[in-house]
Amino acid sequence: MHKVRTLTATVATSTALAVAPFYAWAAPKKPKDVVDGPNIAAGAQNAPGSSAIGDLIDAIGFYAIIACLVGLLLSGLILAIGPRLGFTQASTIGKVGIFASLGVAFLVGISATLINFFYNAGA
Repeated sequence: MHKVRTLTATVATSTALAVAPFYAWAAPKKPKDVVDGPNIAAGAQNAPGSSAIGDLIDAIGFYAIIACLVGLLLSGLILAIGPRLGFTQASTIGKVGIFASLGVAFLVGISATLINFFYNAGA
């Protein structure tokens, strides 16, 4: 009887914990607004130069990814050739460079998603 009660409690708790994140991110009931927040979408459509700024951000992202690719290739080259040339710390520096370039490429790729997520979380 004790095992059945423990199993039932475990299943009930795990089900509640598995379902809780879905309810935590559900849209709350919107109370009456005292002050209206800014309408970012309308501002982006009406702002002068917004398309040029968007193109500039896209170009910066492109160059950042190219820089990450160059950093990855150079770090791999340092990792492979450095110790054979007698540089004792080359393998460590090459590994750090590889992980740094991959991390920066990840951040460049996920930056728009992160910004949109946190903006929508606060809106």
